[in-house]
Amino acid sequence: MAGRMYPDPERKRNRGYLGEDSSGLPPRNLQDRQQLRYELDLNSWNLRIWGVAASGFLTDSYNLFATNVILATLSFVYFPHDRWCGLIINFFTLLGSVVGQLLFGYLADKYGRTKLYGIELVLVIVSTIGVATTSTGYGDISFLALFTFWRFVMGIGIGAEYPLSAVITSEWSSTSSRATMLSSVFLMQPVGQAVAQLVGLFVLLGEDRAHQLNDLRCGIDTRHEEECKKIIDGIWRIVIGSGAVPAILAIIFRFFLYDCGLYTLEVKNKPGNAFRDTQRVYGPPEGEGGGGPFPSSSHGHMVQTMGNGGTLTLPSPQEPEPETSLQFSMSDLYNFLIRDKNWYYLLGTSMTWFYLDVSFYGFSLDNRGTLSDLWATTNATELTPDLPCWNSPWNTSAVPSWAPSNGGKGLPTWQTNATKPCNTIYETLIEQTKQYLFTVSLASIAGSACFVVFANRIKRRQWLTASFGILTVLFLVTGGVYYGVAHTERSWGTVVCVAICHFMFNFGANTLTFIIPAEIFPTAYRCTCHGISAAAGKLGSIVAVLIVYGINAGYKSTTKQGLVFLLFATFMALGALYSWAYLPDVQRVVHDSTPDGELKKRLETRSLEELGGGYLGAVAEGQVFGMRNKWAVMRDRLRFRVGRGRKPSDGNGAEMGAEMEAVGAQGDPSRGENGYHGGDGGAVNVVNGTAELPAR
Repeated sequence: MAGRMYPDPERKRNRGYLGEDSSGLPPRNLQDRQQLRYELDLNSWNLRIWGVAASGFLTDSYNLFATNVILATLSFVYFPHDRWCGLIINFFTLLGSVVGQLLFGYLADKYGRTKLYGIELVLVIVSTIGVATTSTGYGDISFLALFTFWRFVMGIGIGAEYPLSAVITSEWSSTSSRATMLSSVFLMQPVGQAVAQLVGLFVLLGEDRAHQLNDLRCGIDTRHEEECKKIIDGIWRIVIGSGAVPAILAIIFRFFLYDCGLYTLEVKNKPGNAFRDTQRVYGPPEGEGGGGPFPSSSHGHMVQTMGNGGTLTLPSPQEPEPETSLQFSMSDLYNFLIRDKNWYYLLGTSMTWFYLDVSFYGFSLDNRGTLSDLWATTNATELTPDLPCWNSPWNTSAVPSWAPSNGGKGLPTWQTNATKPCNTIYETLIEQTKQYLFTVSLASIAGSACFVVFANRIKRRQWLTASFGILTVLFLVTGGVYYGVAHTERSWGTVVCVAICHFMFNFGANTLTFIIPAEIFPTAYRCTCHGISAAAGKLGSIVAVLIVYGINAGYKSTTKQGLVFLLFATFMALGALYSWAYLPDVQRVVHDSTPDGELKKRLETRSLEELGGGYLGAVAEGQVFGMRNKWAVMRDRLRFRVGRGRKPSDGNGAEMGAEMEAVGAQGDPSRGENGYHGGDGGAVNVVNGTAELPAR
């Protein structure tokens, strides 16, 4: 069979971009792809696929956001007065994520998803062990360099998980369950954040029970300083080391997963393997069971009996196929990005993720001081002899050495609550965990869970734009509320607003920026483009970390947090603009006839194959892209509605019209010479090189 299917070894090489109309696939492969889509769409939400992807995503979220748990303990032991150390750790962790997303996204498209799936977890496991065993303990001067190196390696593994988990989930899902599956995987991000906090809390309580940690007055008294540092040094190591446990379990599951048949067929050009692996996971489609000889199916496939009694659908021997571009050749990438203008999509996914992560990570990564400031009901307490912890029975209080009046540097970096300088490290960690769980984790989990429920009931592209807009307003409101109630008994108002922001992040933009890049790109470059988009997001998170650090270091106002809210609102507005202008609709509105003869409207998700048609395919349907083209259509629509006629648009309308005419010349004759069905149920006519709305 293999010799007949592949007479020329050169044809086994990876195929590249197949074109917006899939013209790069020969007729037999097109039939095979239809059969594969049919078999995938017979299934619904799949626990096996979800478990494999979700376990890895949970592990990576745990390890990434464990920063919020361990930085206070690291500061207490190793750099109590150096605020830049936390910046360095976060910076290199996020930089490693950028490298992992770009590198593994490319490699997964070139060599296969499952060949890479598991390697990133090996990196996480090895780096977790490296981080947890960094240095020989307290007093080692090489600690920061070693710790940062292993966090960078861990960042590579964390970043690799994004394109791999998203694309594998997307390609193995049925069309109707794709958004639900992807959002269920992404739900593991806030769950991982919460688990990291809870593990840190349980370890802390365990150490307190074993060593009476709180009674040692760790942090504010030097009498038991060495003992305290040894105990605290063990806490963060246990928290980080625990992250290897789910990674080891997740990597076991990945040995039992295969590349999706769509990738194996379209890119690897191995139809037999494509059907075999699909039916290994989902079983043969109904109607192919039983014994005895089986006739060929309507698509020309042959059904064979497997050794275990099941059946396997194989394609018939193929006729010679036309030459196609090789994957990642310059000509093929040019055709995909430039000639067919799919850079519109890539710009949309990358910029929306970038702007989202500027605000999201500015809110969520190393925000211990931010949360303490939001929860504070009074202004900062001055370090004076009036404090109850200024003196101790053994004259070993550490507080006087902090006071600027005594030549001190102020509160140590682990002491994030300036209103309670007498809190020990134990009390500080308990307080940080409580504030994070109630302000961030619960709201984020609720938001992600709500999206899972409504994933197929809302227009995802439009909801992404709307959620960015809502977050813009929420940030402005939160900033205003903060300035009005900061450091008063009404500070709970800001806390509630921030929790609502985190809910909306995960109910909208944060989840959708993960989902949409896994849907709208063709199979040959789906992982690469998702990796580029995710890397743009991590660059945004680096920008956020630098912005927050700069404001905290250089802006001395007691209400500087309000400036962060107002600044991040700008990024949310830009995210709304790019999602509106550069992303396609991933669903369509269809009308079903009811027994009463009425039409019932519902949303239908487009298949990966249809969305893989890219920019030209979307333009042929009447979708419009680009800032100028969008504004032109909106202006024409407004003019029509106010009765000022259908005056032709200027701007880039002529260019868009030319593209639509070019597509129409090769497209479906049923659309008419210059008529295209619009994505919103209307139509866009190309008249004299301009885009106009028809009269209603």
